[in-house]
Amino acid sequence: MTVSDLKSSEMAVLPPDKPPLGHGYPYTQRKLSLQSSKTSRRLDQIARIRANGVGDHIALPQLVVRGDQSAGKSSVLEGISGIPFPRQDGLCTRVATEIILRHESTDIKTTATIIPHSSRSEEEKRHLSAYHHVLDDFAGLPNLIEQVAKLMGVRGIDGQAEGPAFAADILRLELVGNTGLHLTIVDLPGLISAAQSEEDEKIVEKMVDSYLHHSRTIILAVIPATSDVDTQGIIQRARRFDEDGLRTVGIITKPDLINAGTEARIARLAKNCDRIKLTLGFFILKNPSPTDLKAGMTTEERRKTELAYFSAEVWKKQGLDPSRVGVDKLRCFLEEILDSHIERELPKVREDIRRYLK
Repeated sequence: MTVSDLKSSEMAVLPPDKPPLGHGYPYTQRKLSLQSSKTSRRLDQIARIRANGVGDHIALPQLVVRGDQSAGKSSVLEGISGIPFPRQDGLCTRVATEIILRHESTDIKTTATIIPHSSRSEEEKRHLSAYHHVLDDFAGLPNLIEQVAKLMGVRGIDGQAEGPAFAADILRLELVGNTGLHLTIVDLPGLISAAQSEEDEKIVEKMVDSYLHHSRTIILAVIPATSDVDTQGIIQRARRFDEDGLRTVGIITKPDLINAGTEARIARLAKNCDRIKLTLGFFILKNPSPTDLKAGMTTEERRKTELAYFSAEVWKKQGLDPSRVGVDKLRCFLEEILDSHIERELPKVREDIRRYLK
C-alpha cells in the first residue's frame, strides 16, 4: 500500500459547516450502512494500513472503551462487537486488548498476537512477539485472554503471586470474516483503585494516556448509573484530553441497579441535561445480569430484554430519546460516527505517513 492509495476524492475532509454527530444531529435520517461500497473502502484502507504496522508509529482512527473497574465495560464491548470477554466475578480487565474487525464474506478467523511494551528486555520482546494463536471460535477467547495475561506475568492470574497487577503489553485480536463490522476497538484496563500500588497506577495511567490523547481516538466512557458521574475518573480523564467533549461518548450502564425513585436523575444525565455535558451526548444500556450470563443469554434475547426493560412505565415517563437507548442504537451511532471520523482523518493520516517516511 502506498500513500497515493489514500488520495481518492472520497477521502475529502468533511465540509467545515457540517456539524458533529451528536444530540441535535439527525444521524438516523442519513444512516449509512457499513456495507456501502464507499464506507467499506475507507474502513478497509485503515485495516490495510494497520496490517502493515503503520499503527505502531502513527495514530489511526479507533474506538476506545474506558471506565472504572466493574463499570460494565466488557458487556458494552460485547454488545458492540459480539465478541465474548471473561466476566468472572471480580475479574477486571488486566490487559489492553486491541480488536481489529474486518468484514468479509467468509467464516470468521481470529488471530491473537502480542505487542510487547517498549520497557521489555530484548529477550522478553522476542518471547512475547513470537506468540501467535488462531482461535476456531469465540468460545475459547476468555481462556486465551487469561493465558496471555499469565504469559505477560500479570499478578493474580491463575494464582500468580508476583508481577504487576496490570500489563503494559497489548493483546491484539484480528478478526476477519462475517463480523458485520469494520472497526478497531480497544478495551483498556479499569481505573486503579486505592488498593493498587503506585507502580501499577503509573503503568495504567501511561497506557491509557497514550490512547486518549490522540485526536483520532473516539472515547467510549462507560459510567455505571449506580455512581455519581462527578466521581467517575474516566469522565475527568476524558475531559483532560478532550476538553470540549467533541470525541467522547458517554455510555450509562446498570440502570437496573439504582434505587427506585432515582430514575429521573439518571434520565437527566442520559438526556445530556446534567452538570456533565458531552457534545456527542450519552447512551443508556441495560447489560445482561449475572443470572442472564449464567443462563447463556443470546444476542437476540439481550435485545428483547433490554427493550422490555426500557419500555416499562417508570422509564417511558422520563422522556428518553429512543435513538439513545439500547446497545443496537449505540452500534448504529458508532458505525456512522466512526465512518465520518475516518473520512475526516484519512487525509491527515496520509500526511503523517509521508512525514514519517521522509
